[in-house]
Amino acid sequence: MKKKLVAVMLCMMMTAGLAGCSSGEEAKENKGQDKDGKILIAQSMPTLNNPWYVEFAEGSKNMAEHLGIEIVQVTNPETNAWSPETQISKIENLIAKNPDVIEIDPTSTDGINGVVDEARNKDIPVVVSGTKVSTEVDAAIIGDNSQGGQLAGEFMGKALDGKGKVVVLLGTPGRDVFQAREDGFKEALGEYEGIEIVAEQIANSERAEAVSVTETILQANPDIDAIWASNDEMALGAVEALRSINKEGKVIVGGFDATPDAVTAIQNGEMHFSVNQIPYEMGVRAIGISYLLAQGKEIPSDDIALDLSLVSYENVEDYLNNQEENNKKVIEQVTEEYGLK
Repeated sequence: MKKKLVAVMLCMMMTAGLAGCSSGEEAKENKGQDKDGKILIAQSMPTLNNPWYVEFAEGSKNMAEHLGIEIVQVTNPETNAWSPETQISKIENLIAKNPDVIEIDPTSTDGINGVVDEARNKDIPVVVSGTKVSTEVDAAIIGDNSQGGQLAGEFMGKALDGKGKVVVLLGTPGRDVFQAREDGFKEALGEYEGIEIVAEQIANSERAEAVSVTETILQANPDIDAIWASNDEMALGAVEALRSINKEGKVIVGGFDATPDAVTAIQNGEMHFSVNQIPYEMGVRAIGISYLLAQGKEIPSDDIALDLSLVSYENVEDYLNNQEENNKKVIEQVTEEYGLK
């Protein structure tokens, strides 16, 4: 009788063990998938209070819809949009959702490394875009910011005919993209012996701060010929400061990102140029790469740098007229290029 009872208990234990094993395997297979079995990609961005991120987010959503996958997008509160600590908390919440991939536009090159490692230690692939981090990721997709800065410097040098006084507005410290842009700009501008950078100051990528910073600089340097900012929000702030002293359009102003507001300012003659950092395409490609990783497929590269271009008073009308059609072509191009369907 005892032998029979032991045999029954052992059988029950084995059955339970097999059921548990089966349940674990099923959970692993369904990792990150919603109730319909769709792939889930979680995306963390600093803000949507910046036109660049609005376009980036739109490209990401449109690509996810095109691929038939789910996407969850989160941003930091506007009071702490650029805080690494705040983004860490947001990413930890995304990790708890156990998505197939986490896609991040980092607030800092070094400040969120710990939570990136945490995700990857839980076998969640991480893709970063816009800014690189200094820890291991599965893929990085950025614009070639140094090349973009050089384009800006070359255009500025030619627009000034090789001579003049220039002011530079610097972006948020701790993000390698701004450093690359600024270094590229100065390198290209350095080819013109008659051009002098008379002031450079941090304006933290914000329009309102750039107004105040530019006003202060103009008081000490009323005879400047040009202002270049390493993002468009600061360039637009410079335009406001120039408008207040009736110098709008009389000083060459350039930016970086080609946001809708900046493109309109170029069209209106308030700005002269901006580097197009292709946010829509970057969002499309970020989701395309994430989709491949979610399926365990090979990706074309784990370090993608996209060539940038200029939007200026010379080509702004063509840029605006073709933008919607170009966005459609980007989705088709990336789908074919990455073999997604």
